[in-house]
Amino acid sequence: MAQSDMPETAQYRINVEAIARYRIKVCEENFDDPEKVEELVECGQVEELVIQAANEMEVLDMYLESRLWEKINPNVEIEYDPDPMEDNSHLGVDEEEVKR
Repeated sequence: MAQSDMPETAQYRINVEAIARYRIKVCEENFDDPEKVEELVECGQVEELVIQAANEMEVLDMYLESRLWEKINPNVEIEYDPDPMEDNSHLGVDEEEVKR
């Protein structure tokens, strides 16, 4: 990503780079212990981590090709419901069923 047009401030880039750096560091420090890598990374077996990395590369290509960072509106107001159990009407859940 270092050679891409994506700005260093793009949240997707920040997240992907942080995850990749951490996973690489864990692998380098535990080269002969795949079980330790799996324990520290907490995202599946080593084989699954390889698949996840390959999948992320495909997503990254799409993200770069579409220049999606340009389409994100950073001024979006986000509503946060700290206790969603108080109002489940948006889920179509009967409140009395939840209490039982």
